[in-house]
Amino acid sequence: MFNKTMWILLLVGFLVNSCATTHSMDQLQGPANGNITYQTFYDDLSPYGTWMDYPGYGNVWSPNADDDFRPYASNGYWDYSDEGWAWMSDYSWGWAPFHYGRWLYDNAYGWLWVPGYVWSPAWVTWGSLDGSYCWAPLMPDVNAGAQFGAWRPHDFYWNVCPREHIYDHNLGRVLQRPGSVTNISGRVTIINNFGSTSMHNQYYSRGPAANEVAQYTHRTVMPVPIRPVNTANLVKHEGNEMHVYRPQVMRPGDGGTGRVTAPRPREFRQAQQNVARPVRIDDNWPTARPPEQRMNVQQLPVNRVGGGGSRVGGRH
Repeated sequence: MFNKTMWILLLVGFLVNSCATTHSMDQLQGPANGNITYQTFYDDLSPYGTWMDYPGYGNVWSPNADDDFRPYASNGYWDYSDEGWAWMSDYSWGWAPFHYGRWLYDNAYGWLWVPGYVWSPAWVTWGSLDGSYCWAPLMPDVNAGAQFGAWRPHDFYWNVCPREHIYDHNLGRVLQRPGSVTNISGRVTIINNFGSTSMHNQYYSRGPAANEVAQYTHRTVMPVPIRPVNTANLVKHEGNEMHVYRPQVMRPGDGGTGRVTAPRPREFRQAQQNVARPVRIDDNWPTARPPEQRMNVQQLPVNRVGGGGSRVGGRH
């Protein structure tokens, strides 16, 4: 028979468990996503790479990654969500560069991320070629929609994967390396399957149809619902839900003072105007190796700031 002390202990245990559960649910369900500014990008990504002031695009980010790093190809996999194919990155910083903004490749500096204001499952163009699915990160100033029909990225940007392996978690072992498939942009069939973002109503590519992927992979492809979380460290695929961190990115405002104060990296390097050159469709094949590119970045002049305004990199 329970005595008074045992009843009190049971009640305390119940209250503690309820509070812990409520706290956990608040983390997941709280004020879904909240608001951030570019300062969050600058501060959160600084430990994992180098910010650069890059001609034409302002502040861009160079990740500290392995020599074979490629956006939407390294250390991650594709998962099918109710908003289309979403890139699930295993990098702790992956919540930002694979869901906001654009990527460009510079022969001297390597892969560079240009921040953006709008979240999507992935900012890529999708296509099919010779029994494979292909995807390439969108470059700055390229938007989804009708423009996809005319725009083709440089062959170096494309990732090529046999259709039967697109749902694999270890994509690195099946991706064909740049250069092993020739004239991709000239032969690829673009997949025109678009969705629109919840903010700013921008179009993005949803990727191949689920029933088509199921046919090639011989696996059931069910859309996983996206559930917003309030911190980046809660991003994961759990059970039948995809937990994503997708806060609204606020543009700089004057706050009623009449003076615009923009976020800025607390430390950045100044890219050389006569060296910076994004690889585009009409350029030659990239020749510099990643160790050389890292050295080029690290040898750039360093600027440190203690506050104030600056022009903001990124336009999307």
